[in-house]
This record gives sequence, structure tokens and C-alpha cells, in this order.
Amino acid sequence: MLNNIIISKMKNNNLKNILCTLPLWIMACMLTSCLTMGLEDLPAFEEAEITDVRFEYRFKDPNSTWIDGDQVVKWVNLTVQNRVIDSSSGTITCTLQVPAADATFTETIRSQVSLSNVVGKFYLSTAASIAPMDGAPTLGIPGDFSAPRKYKVTAADGSTKVWTVQVTALNK
Repeated sequence: MLNNIIISKMKNNNLKNILCTLPLWIMACMLTSCLTMGLEDLPAFEEAEITDVRFEYRFKDPNSTWIDGDQVVKWVNLTVQNRVIDSSSGTITCTLQVPAADATFTETIRSQVSLSNVVGKFYLSTAASIAPMDGAPTLGIPGDFSAPRKYKVTAADGSTKVWTVQVTALNK
């Protein structure tokens, strides 16, 4: 008997909640726009440029671990120097400076930094995308930048441009 009363009250509360929120849903649907005609077309971006390059080095900190015992991955930004971005030829050259050792980025870890294990991050034109070519490292993942690397940048309008990125030196 008590169970039937509780179930009856629960049904009444659920129905009450539905009836209270139903007008809100109806108003939300009425206030949305279904306009599909008469909108002006926005221009598609036609730039396929790399506007800046950044590099970092990632390492496992031997003094810091997660709850599961794995070492925490940390990173240091490498200073990009002598940056030359030539848009007409689609080339970028630069050198990298490794920061000084500190409590976390020890001299032992610092000595392991090389052009074969750095992470590249490139800044692109609005709405452009980038893809590695000819074995170039995927951006955002440690890779080998010890040789010139080619990347294809695709603009929003579909036009493409091939860029060559070359890190000429790693200074420690």
C-alpha cells in the first residue's frame, strides 16, 4: 500500500516537471531561426601561410610521478632565433636555443635535446590546415628536424602551398 502511494506521487511529480518545462521548450523552438535563404556568402580565406614557428622539448621528470607511478611529462620551450619567413618562396629558416638547466630541466636532461627529438608547432593563416610531406614529422609530436622538412598548407578556399622549414642550428 505504501509502495503504491510513493509510486503515485513520483508519477505526479514527473508529470508536473514535464508540464512545467514544456512551455520553455516550445518557446525555444519558436525563437530559433530556420532562415536558409537570403544570407550573403562569406568569403573563403585564400591564404595558405605559415605565420610563425615554435619548438619545444618534452621529457619525463624523474622527480615527479602520477598516482599510477608513471613519470610526469614536462616540456621546455626552445627559443626560436634568426627566424626568416619568406612567403614568396615558401621557406622558413631559424635556429633554436636550448634554455639553461634548472631544478626540473637538469643538465642531464638538457644534454639529451637534439634536432632529432623536438616538437614543432606552427601558426597558420585563418582557417588553413597543414599536412606533413615526404616523411616530415607530424606537428605536436616529437620528431626529427635535423633536415629541411616540407609541409603542405591548404587554405579554406582549397588552394595549397608547399612550405620548407629548416632549423639550421641547435645552440646549447
